[in-house]
Order: sequence, then structure tokens, then C-alpha cells
Amino acid sequence: MRYFAAVRGNVSETQVERKVLASSPIMEAIGNAKTTRNDNSSRFGKFIEIHFDPEYRICGASMRTYLLEKSRVTYQSAGERNYHIFYQLCAAARQMPDLKLDHQDCFHYLNQGGSPEIDGVNDLKAFNETKNALTTLGVTESEQQNMFTVLAAILHLGNVELTSSEEDAESAYIESDDTHLKTVCSLLGISKLELSRWLTHRRIASAHEVIVSRMDIQRAAFARDALAKRMYGELFAWLVQAVNRALDTGHAKKHFIGVLDIYGFETFEINSFEQFCINYANEKLQQQFNSHVFKLEQDEYIKEEISWKMIDFYDNQPCIDLIEDRLGVLALLDEECRVPQGSDQG
Repeated sequence: MRYFAAVRGNVSETQVERKVLASSPIMEAIGNAKTTRNDNSSRFGKFIEIHFDPEYRICGASMRTYLLEKSRVTYQSAGERNYHIFYQLCAAARQMPDLKLDHQDCFHYLNQGGSPEIDGVNDLKAFNETKNALTTLGVTESEQQNMFTVLAAILHLGNVELTSSEEDAESAYIESDDTHLKTVCSLLGISKLELSRWLTHRRIASAHEVIVSRMDIQRAAFARDALAKRMYGELFAWLVQAVNRALDTGHAKKHFIGVLDIYGFETFEINSFEQFCINYANEKLQQQFNSHVFKLEQDEYIKEEISWKMIDFYDNQPCIDLIEDRLGVLALLDEECRVPQGSDQG
């Protein structure tokens, strides 16, 4: 993007350049994280279109995103971090005392990987760069504050402690004086009683009645983490829309250059559903590549009676069939999800 944005001329085009370049630190802050292999690994896929006017000058851009790794919000493997924006926010805690943030080590969603620092990276400086980029793209101070409030609420939500009582050791409870629960509700403007009840109870609706029962600690933890992931996913989607609005200049778009950036095959000690989807997407991309570079070309050679040496290539169709056939992995997952007591063992 820097190369295309650098070929500029007048003042209005310079503003387009600034906006295109400002989108990078924003997307890195909310979509990149430290992994064991890369200190700044993108944890989502994106397809970027650089738009050009009839004179082939850059006139805007747009972005579509795929497969955000939401599980990273609540869990990180050893040696890895959560998304950069959370650490930037903690580094700037003194600038926003109303968020009641603390050092990153104090938050459950940030300290699981045991590697909170990145050599050569100043999170406070990065936070200021992120704020400047948001301002460049037209995100108002009020919108930025709301964004940081939601992020802080996610961190406090991860610290809400789920316990059991002496009378009922099987069920989950949240103490009424839980500091982090109070902070979450204060930041989001919601009822503490309602959130506590939502996190520890489940509703089962039948044709004639609704049964409300208390969950065990494990299920309540799943509910808490699911809420955190949903909040982050919605915030991510909102910010992508804000970036796209800023990059849409309204000029006539005659041509575009598209760039697909998606992570490659991944395998970790613990692989989540996101890794499955990532690897499935890569299998489909590999099949598309094989089809166009090998199979279709060789079919064309046969049709045109061109002499060539046959090139053997691995056909990954059996792997794809294993995933997407009528009795494949996806179908089995769907079936298990419909079972009331569905589990990994099922």
C-alpha cells in the first residue's frame, strides 16, 4: 500500500494517501498479536482493494475481513499475547482513569501466555500512534472513548470470579461485591444483577414454559468468555466499517488492485475451531491454485496437442471431501451442536 500511495501529486491525493496508510496501524492494533513465530502476526484474513480513477491515480480503498481469531481474546498459548490494542490500552491507563485499568499482568485475558512484553516495542507509543491514526480516519474522540470503554470492559469481564457455595458446590455464583463485575456494569451502563444472572444461569424454552437453571462453573466460564469474544468481534466489525467509510472517497473507480492477506497452515499444541477454519480455507486456496496452474493448463496443452512433460502434483480433493462431504467433519460438527448435551467426546 505504501508503494501505491507514494505515487501522489496534489493536496487532495495526499489526504487519500494519509488515510490509506493510517488504516495499517489501526488494523494491526486490533487484528495482530504476538505468536511464537512472529511478534506481529495478523490473526485475521483480509482482502484489500486499492482503487484507481480513470487516470490510474489512487482514489481510495476498501477492505473485507475474514476469520478473526476470536479465541485469542480469552486464551493464549505459552509465549503468545492477546491483541496488541489491549496492551496499548493498559500502557495508557493513566490517561484514562475512568476505565480503572491496571498493569497488563493483572488481567486474566492478558497474562496466560507468560510473554506480555515484545522486545523493541513501546506499547504507550503504539497507543498514541493508534489514536492518531483513528483521528486521521475521522473517528471522533467520543467514538474512540466508547471503543476503549468496550475494550476495558472485556478485560474486567475476564477477571470476574466464578465461585461455588458451601450449600451448592456444583453451581456457579458471583459475589455481589465483585469489583470487576461492578466495573464492567459501570462501563457498559448495564444492571449488575442482570449481568450476574446472565453469566450464571441458562434459559431453556419449550412450547409451554421457560425453565431457568443455574450453570456449573465450567459452563458459566464458557458463557463469560463467549460474551467477551462476541463483544470483541462486534467492535472489530464496527471499526472495519469505520475504516471503509473513511477510505471511500466517492470518486469514480475504474480499476482496482486486490491483495489477499491470509494466514497460512497452522498447527499448535491446542488447536481451536479457528485453526480448523484457517486450514480449511488454505486447502481450498491450494486446490484453486493446483487447478489453474497445473490441471487446467495441462488440459489446455492436451487440447492444443502441445508436447510437454507431465507434471505430477498432489491432489488435495480427498482432504476437502473429508471436511465438506455429506458425512464430513463440518456435517458432524453441525449434528453435534444440535444435541442438547453436545461435547468434544460426542
